[in-house]
Amino acid sequence: MTLAIISDIHGNYEAFAQVLDDIDARGAEEIICLGDCIGYGPESEEVIQAVRSRNIPTLLGNHELAAR
Repeated sequence: MTLAIISDIHGNYEAFAQVLDDIDARGAEEIICLGDCIGYGPESEEVIQAVRSRNIPTLLGNHELAAR
């Protein structure tokens, strides 16, 4: 099984979309995120929506903890 591990997206949806395209092109069967999907970048909501739509299991990062 091919596994993609991602982390530290920090609300940068444009870069995240390119990473997802690359993951798809390489045929990864599953993606796991190690956290910090939000913060810094202006598109945290778009990142969260993409993570949810793909059902990507995600750990809670320090930026998510700070937003609680």
